[in-house]
Amino acid sequence: MRSYRLEGSGTEPLMLRDTAQPEPRPHEIVVRVRATSLNRRDTMILNGTYPLPPRQGVVPLSDGAGDIVAIGDTVTRFAVGDRVTGSYFARWIDGRIHAGLIDQLGCTLDGMSRRTMGGALARSSRLA
Repeated sequence: MRSYRLEGSGTEPLMLRDTAQPEPRPHEIVVRVRATSLNRRDTMILNGTYPLPPRQGVVPLSDGAGDIVAIGDTVTRFAVGDRVTGSYFARWIDGRIHAGLIDQLGCTLDGMSRRTMGGALARSSRLA
């Protein structure tokens, strides 16, 4: 599988890399990405003006949607074939946000600029 990685600031450090196809762990889902969009937040991250510095080598883009192609053994909220979208704060399910939940798609967590993504995307939302 191929994905873009941000290895610096600006658009020149966007590098196309080969990566392994994700396999879900017990509490994770794997999503085939069908659509992405570039928004102001993403351009701020690329330009180095976003308040939270991106992780070196992160997959960019926070907005995207797709369908679930695999689920872990303990996943109960989703099923293969469900259409989902991600969320900036993938680890924030409810309640007040705190520093332990601040990780964001396309910044400190790998984002949507790839064909298939896997992980514990707690804030994925089912689409109608």
